[in-house]
Amino acid sequence: MKAKASTLLLSLCFLLLLLTLTACTNGTGSTTTEASVVSDGEQTLDETVFPKDKVIDVKITVDKDDFQNMLDNASSEEFKEATVDYNGQVFNNVGLRTKGNLSLISVVNNKDSDRYSLKLSFDEYVNQTIEGVSKINLNNNYSDASYLREFLTYELAEAMGLPTPKYSYVNVYVNGEFWGFYLAVEQIGEEYLERNFGNSYGALYKANGGTGSELNWLGTLKSYTGLDRKSASSNDDILMKMLDELNNGTDYDSVLDVQEVLKFIALNTVAGNMDSYLSMTKHNYYLYEDDGLFSILPWDYNMSFGGFGGAGVLIDEPTSGKLAERPLVAKLLAVDEYKEQYHAIIKEMIEGYLADDTLAARVKEISELISPYVKADPSSFYSYEEYEQGITTVLSFASTQVASVTQQLNGIIPSSGDGSGSGSNGFEEGMGGMGGGFPGGDGAPNDGANAAGGNAPNDSANAAGGNPPADGANAAGGQGFGGGGFPGGAPGGQGGMMAPPNGMDFGGMMPPNGMGFGGQNAQPQGSISEAITAGIALIILILSGVFVLFYNRRRL
Repeated sequence: MKAKASTLLLSLCFLLLLLTLTACTNGTGSTTTEASVVSDGEQTLDETVFPKDKVIDVKITVDKDDFQNMLDNASSEEFKEATVDYNGQVFNNVGLRTKGNLSLISVVNNKDSDRYSLKLSFDEYVNQTIEGVSKINLNNNYSDASYLREFLTYELAEAMGLPTPKYSYVNVYVNGEFWGFYLAVEQIGEEYLERNFGNSYGALYKANGGTGSELNWLGTLKSYTGLDRKSASSNDDILMKMLDELNNGTDYDSVLDVQEVLKFIALNTVAGNMDSYLSMTKHNYYLYEDDGLFSILPWDYNMSFGGFGGAGVLIDEPTSGKLAERPLVAKLLAVDEYKEQYHAIIKEMIEGYLADDTLAARVKEISELISPYVKADPSSFYSYEEYEQGITTVLSFASTQVASVTQQLNGIIPSSGDGSGSGSNGFEEGMGGMGGGFPGGDGAPNDGANAAGGNAPNDSANAAGGNPPADGANAAGGQGFGGGGFPGGAPGGQGGMMAPPNGMDFGGMMPPNGMGFGGQNAQPQGSISEAITAGIALIILILSGVFVLFYNRRRL
C-alpha cells in the first residue's frame, strides 16, 4: 500500500515538474505570460498603426497659417499643434514639425517642393499615445526613387533579430489635401525599449556625427559631443566604462551585447549603408544601456542598397576611412571568435533574405502593393519611370553585393586590405553613389565607388578582377556608379549591373546547422532561467517532503 502511495506521489511530483516547465516556456524560449502580452500588444500595433500588408491614411488637420509658417521656417523644426486621424483613430493636441538632416536641408533649398519629412508627437502637449507609441516619423523617401531602401533594410534587420522600430507605408493628407506617399517609422522611445528589452529605464544615446560618435576613447564625458542623451537616466559612468573597455580593454562581452553589435555591423556592411557608423558621417544609430550592457540600435536606412555606393565593400574592413577609427568594427573583428560569428551572420543574410530569388520575390510583393500609391503620389521627387528603374537598381545592387560578399567569404577575393578601409564613398566626395547623387550633381562616376570583386581599396574604384581603373570607373562592363539619384541631379550611371559569377546559385545553399538570427533580445533577459529555477526549486521541495514522510513512516 505504501509502495503504491509512494509511486502515486512521485508521479504527481513529476507531473507537476512537467507542468511547471511547460508553463515556463512556450516552445520558443519565452515565458507564456510574457509572450502573450508582447504578442497581443505587437499584434494590435501591427494591425492598426504599422500594417505591412496595406497602406493606411494619416490625415493631419492644422491651422493653415501655422502650417505655412512651419513650411516657411522648416529649418527651425518647431512644433505646431494639430489634430491627427491615424488610420481611423483621432487624436487632438498632437505636435507636428518638420524633421531631417540632409533631406531637410535639400528640400529647404528646393524651390519646387515642400515635401518635408514630418514628426508626429502625440504626447507633446498632453499625455497620450497611439497604442503605446508616443512619436512617429513620416519619412518622405528622399533620395530613394525605389521607395524600398528603408523598408527593405528594416525588414532585413527584423529577420536578423535586431531590435527594430516599427514601420509601414502611409498616405499623408494635410487639411484634406493628399500631401504624399510616405514611410512611417516608430521613433525609438519608451514603448520600443519596453518591447525589445523589457524595460526603458536605461540610458539612451543618439549619435549625431559629432566628436566621439565613432566611440573612440577621449578620456572625459564632456568630450563626447557626438552623443546626445535621449533618456532621463544618464548612467554616464557606465558609458565611460564601456568606452574605456572597448578601446583599452579586451573584455568586450562585459560591456557590449557583442552578438547584436556584430549583426549591426553586418547589416550596414552588406546593405551598403554608407550613411552610417561605418562612414565619415559616423551617425544614424542609438546606444542603449540595459543593466550595464550596451546595445547598438538600427536607425535611418534610406541610403542603403546603393544610396551612397557601397557595392564591393570589404566585409572585414567595411569603413570608408581608417578601420582603427571605428573601434566597434576594428576591436571586435580582431577577435577570431567574433569574426567567425560575424561571417556566419553574413552568410545567413546572403543565403536567406538577400538570396537573389528570395529578395526578388519580396520586392515584387512590396512593389505590387505600393505601385498604385507611388503613381498617385502628388509630391514625389521622382517620375513613375524613375521609380521602376529604382527597383531594378536596388535588385542589381543586392545581386552585385551578394556576389562580392560570397567571393570574400569563400576566400576568392580579399575581405580586408591595409587598414585604410574600403575607400571613400559618394557622400564624402560630394557626389552620390549608385543612384544617389546630391541635388545638382553632374552624374559623373564618383571617385570612391567600388565594384564587386575589387581587391585592396584605394582612392579610385576597384575592378572586378583586382585592377584599379582610373578615376572611379567600375569594372563589370565599365559602367560607373553615377550621381544624380537625388532630385535635381543628372541621371547617374548603371553601377552594380554585374551578374553573379557563372554557375553560382545563391538561393540553394543551406544555412549552417543551428545558426539563427534570434538575437539575445528576443525576450526579456532572465525570464526563462528565473521561471525554471523557481519550478525546479518547488519540485525539489516537494520531493524532499515526500522522502521525509516515507522515511519516517518506515522508521515507525
